[in-house]
Amino acid sequence: MARQRLLILGMETPALHRVVPILRRAEFDTYQAVGSGEALELLQDVRFDLIIARHPLAGVPLADLVTTLRGSGSAGRHAGLLLLADPIAVDEVAAFMGRGVNRVVSLDAPSDRLLDAVADLLAADPRQTVRAVIQLELWVEGSRERALTLVENASPTGLLVRGCREVPVGARLRFELLFPGEAEPVRGELEVVRRTDPEREPIDGFGARVLAFAGDGERRLRRLLRGR
Repeated sequence: MARQRLLILGMETPALHRVVPILRRAEFDTYQAVGSGEALELLQDVRFDLIIARHPLAGVPLADLVTTLRGSGSAGRHAGLLLLADPIAVDEVAAFMGRGVNRVVSLDAPSDRLLDAVADLLAADPRQTVRAVIQLELWVEGSRERALTLVENASPTGLLVRGCREVPVGARLRFELLFPGEAEPVRGELEVVRRTDPEREPIDGFGARVLAFAGDGERRLRRLLRGR
């Protein structure tokens, strides 16, 4: 299997300094660019699986970074982009979530939070295209809200859900996944980790990671996916 490529843009943070050796042991080829010219050239010309960028990045406005990375001629346009953001830049970053930026972690966050975000972007379980009905349950200010919509693809670690874009990133949802011919739904709990990027994905919705399954839900989902 080909080694995955990680690009670090900007100087390392203490959390990143602890995480990078873990990724190298997982057989990542790691590259780093500090200068703005080198950064944009690498984004354009080299395919990466994951990019971790400081924000703000000296000499590179975030809009330019996203435009260069996601442009049709970019070798790395399908790479996951994770920003290590200064807390005071949260408002600027929010406008790019789901529009070129996949994850944001605060610069002062602990290393385990950064590692969790990396794992989400590089989920070990490949997602399969499915079309199934999902019922979502969200608790807001003590009241329960429910929505019925569709899942577009799924794995035991995450789901891509159509619609419900009003659900905020970070929200936790109970779910019931209904497959044709199955008497009982697959139940569990999700966390919304991103909104879809219309430039890369053909649906309007959100991505979520599975936090837990109820009962034998994980085993049943794996069986259902193998049978498709």
